Amino acid sequence: MRDLFYPSSVVVIGVSERPFNLGKEIARNLLEFRFNGVVHLVGAEGGVIFGRRIHKSLDEIQEPVDLAVILTPARTVPDIMEQCGRKGICRAVIESGGFGEYDDQGRDLGKEIKNTAEKYGMRFIGPNCIGIMNAANGLATPFAAMRNVFRKGGVAIIAQSGGVGLTFLNMFDSEQLGYSKFAAIGNKLNIDENDLLEYFMDDPETSMICLYLESIKDGRRLAEIGRRSSKPIIVHKANIADLSQVIAQSHTEALANDDQVVDAAFHQSGIARIRDMQGYLDFLKILQLAPMKGRNLAIVSRSGGHAVIAADAAHMYNFQLPPFRQDFLTEIRKHLRADVIRLANPLDLGDLFDFDVYVRIIDHTLQEENVDGILFLHTYFAAIEGEGSRRLLHTAAALSRKHGKPVALCVSTEHFEISRLHKEFDFPIFMSPERAVAALDASLKYRQRRDFIVANESVAVPEIAADETTIRNVLDRSRKERRAPLLHEALDIIRGAGLAVPEYKVVDGPDSIPSDSIGFAGPYAVKVIADGVSHKSDLGGVVLGLSDLDALRKASTEMADRFRSMPEAGFRGLLVQEMVPRAPGSYELIIGGKRDPQFGPVLLLGHGGIMVEVFARTTIRLAPVSAAEAEEMIEELPGSEVFRGIRGRPPINTTALRDSILTISNLLVRFPEISSLDVNPLVVSPKGALALDARVSCTTED
Repeated sequence: MRDLFYPSSVVVIGVSERPFNLGKEIARNLLEFRFNGVVHLVGAEGGVIFGRRIHKSLDEIQEPVDLAVILTPARTVPDIMEQCGRKGICRAVIESGGFGEYDDQGRDLGKEIKNTAEKYGMRFIGPNCIGIMNAANGLATPFAAMRNVFRKGGVAIIAQSGGVGLTFLNMFDSEQLGYSKFAAIGNKLNIDENDLLEYFMDDPETSMICLYLESIKDGRRLAEIGRRSSKPIIVHKANIADLSQVIAQSHTEALANDDQVVDAAFHQSGIARIRDMQGYLDFLKILQLAPMKGRNLAIVSRSGGHAVIAADAAHMYNFQLPPFRQDFLTEIRKHLRADVIRLANPLDLGDLFDFDVYVRIIDHTLQEENVDGILFLHTYFAAIEGEGSRRLLHTAAALSRKHGKPVALCVSTEHFEISRLHKEFDFPIFMSPERAVAALDASLKYRQRRDFIVANESVAVPEIAADETTIRNVLDRSRKERRAPLLHEALDIIRGAGLAVPEYKVVDGPDSIPSDSIGFAGPYAVKVIADGVSHKSDLGGVVLGLSDLDALRKASTEMADRFRSMPEAGFRGLLVQEMVPRAPGSYELIIGGKRDPQFGPVLLLGHGGIMVEVFARTTIRLAPVSAAEAEEMIEELPGSEVFRGIRGRPPINTTALRDSILTISNLLVRFPEISSLDVNPLVVSPKGALALDARVSCTTED
């Protein structure tokens, strides 16, 4: 990747003297940004632009070339890549459109350039992209006309859309955020976001990495990179509609859609996901400040109204407003003119006009042990108080750095004054209390997540004992017969994995039920075993609470007759199961898993039973998970407070639930042929966890 961003020489292919030629704009940008290497130009018509000769072919260039930037019709690109390969050019940026995003012929052209790159050991960005930039050496290959006005800084940008990437550049620049590198990756047929992330993680000129993605090429690798990155990775993942065209075969597939899996993977790996452009910008701004270590926030405001708005926002985001010491408030009161404001937190200083006192208040507040950060709201008219206010804001920023606590500056003034602050300040300015508080909350959650990852990075994922022979036999038989495991086979799998399951027996029909004993005592449940029945309860395929063998035989006769009359059901028999009495304080949950095409094995915990998809309250992780991550899943599940015991109900055995999560996680990882899995319901009580039903799907053998 370094060779891509630090070439000694660049050739732009597709340049002409014609008006509106985009190759010419690439050349112009290289000159505008003062690229510190050699620039060659190639175009079929030849000519001269910017005092430089346009060669008619690569063969006319005698010197070695490190990077080719190609912007010619798509049909010509495979031949140009072949020429580049023969000349020894190992890096390219293909900005031409008309490939996989266009039609089948374009996809074939994409395959050709990929094959050529592999043949010559080339790496390339694109196609269908706007190019790359490097602030350190002036490399700037976008075909859009640009001016060299962007700040240099520590933000690296990776964008699947060139337009969004350039919007990032402009947006960041207006908020005191400079860029280090820029890459619009387009169709990412060769170099993708993960390749660039790996490079930017080690790039000394990059301190944070910003991405805009519409698709994810290798989600598992992305999550692994995020987990080990010491630099913040911030992603705006667009295109969030349910992309899956496959009908869900399990509750987990229905509940864990594409975007929920992306959310879970990013959270688990410490990647910050921001869903709107303004929130994205605010988060980057807040990362420049010292992190809050807790949720104790001091609000200092020159306006009572803004103080109220800020306090409401703090309440919404669960910040606490600790009281100020009385001696501190007494000292402030000495400087008020009318002494008509009750001093508290938030601190309304509308009656105070001495900016030096403001400085002392901020300095003192930052030294308080029960204060983790300050939101400072300042309102002024530039013509009257501009100079003093700017000094005050600079001093507040310096005090934030001195004490290692954040001071989020929220300014209300004229637009021209805001523009001046943006030009003169290297400290973030927020436009509203709500946005500032939201950014503080996002930053705190991000830091806490990173701390959790660091604290658990050396913790091994536990190995769970499993009856691999039984599981393997069931899966091999099902895959060979090109079907999903049947109900009893699914129970065999999860019992083999290590979950406790009530006793069960498979019978062909009611005539196969013995008159004396079935092998375990009642009461009994009877469930249909059928290829074509997914939701058994909906079709009367489950009968519970059968007190004796006569009741069992009667219910089995009715069930068998009903399903035998339904050829599409694929009736195969009945499963008789022991009904275990429910202990007080029991809850029905679901533990599931699926194999996501981008992220691999995905684990789900949710509220279970027949209402599982109605409530759809779940928490998701990539498997495998550690014990700490399994415990975190339990805590995150909406409504999990009841597990600790409420209104006389005893607490559940959370250790048994945690171990059940680890068991299914282990099963998904060790048997990649399992495509989806539900354990529903898993009954968790003070005594332990018991799996009553299961469903498993698997890939078929080729």
